[in-house]
Amino acid sequence: MRRGKYKTLFGFFLLLIAGFLIFMIYDNQSVFTGSRIKNPDEYYLDIQKMNGTDQHTMNLQKKDTLQIEFETVKGSLYMEIKASNGTMIYSGNGKEITNFTVKIPQSDVYTITIEATHAKGTIHVQLQN
Repeated sequence: MRRGKYKTLFGFFLLLIAGFLIFMIYDNQSVFTGSRIKNPDEYYLDIQKMNGTDQHTMNLQKKDTLQIEFETVKGSLYMEIKASNGTMIYSGNGKEITNFTVKIPQSDVYTITIEATHAKGTIHVQLQN
């Protein structure tokens, strides 16, 4: 009888581990729910739920200014803005400063990368005229 009890407990333990692994895989899948606009002079994400990464490129000129509104409501959002040579001109999480500008140091194609984990929030990057 004792041997059957251990087999039952072992089987239950294996099912518990399998369920946990399925939950972890499902919970960390890339997902985006909300609205997204990608234009040559604007990048806008109204995020209801996001896991994963999103990118947008903008062709910017020296002395251009980007107006950025960046608010993390839930989870974590991280944004980087890089020149084509890898030079970082901004990186942050939108928790302390939510409305700011970034001056463009040189003409180049810049990549905006957003990384999100169980996130809700708003990111709006727009070229000022």
